[in-house]
Parts: sequence; structure tokens; C-alpha cells
Amino acid sequence: KMEKQWYQRRVAITAGNNNNNGGAPPPPNKQSEGPDGANLFIYHIPSELRDHDLSEMFNTFGTILSCKIFIDKATNQSKCFGFVSFDNPNSAQLAIQAMNGFKIGSKRLKVQLKKPKDAAKPF
Repeated sequence: KMEKQWYQRRVAITAGNNNNNGGAPPPPNKQSEGPDGANLFIYHIPSELRDHDLSEMFNTFGTILSCKIFIDKATNQSKCFGFVSFDNPNSAQLAIQAMNGFKIGSKRLKVQLKKPKDAAKPF
């Protein structure tokens, strides 16, 4: 049901060419991070989705600082993963609870906290 509502909202917004965020500018495409615990890594994003689609899906959970789907520079095709950064960890937790496993077409999103860059370093 949620998938259908999101899709209908997306179609309505696209048809109306409205960014649906109260007149505020859309989140920057430049990746800027939020505080610890507020940055999400999202897998299994359908290849047809773009940054603004991902932003629309996640903006109901809080203020998005940045939203980026990674694109292969050689093919200009989506790599089907991306990041969403919120301004606070509570928004990120709400998004994980609601969107992890969320089905879009034949794919289910995997939404988790982004691991810190130094997490893989042994010391």
C-alpha cells in the first residue's frame, strides 16, 4: 500500500513539476554528512530512480542535508546504491524503521546506518 501511495505521489509531483517541500530549495546533490548516526546507506535502489526521487521518499522522516544515488561514470547508469544524510539521528532511525525492506517494483530497499570511514581500520 505504501509503495502505491509513494508512486502516486511521485507521479502527481512529476506531473505538477512541484518539489513538494514548501518552497524550500531541494537538498543539494553534493554529499554533505549529518552528525554521527544521521547518515544512511541505501542498497537495491531501482535503476530508474534519481536523487530527487530518493529525496522525496525520505523527506517525510526529517530534514535532509544531502541525498545522492551513485552513477557509473563510464555507462551513466545507476549503481543502485546511495546515501541520505539527515540533520539528526532520530530522523535516520525513523527512516530505517519505515524504509528498510520497503518494496519498489521487484526490489526491496536495504537501509542502514552508514559505517564510519575509519570503521574498517584495526587501529
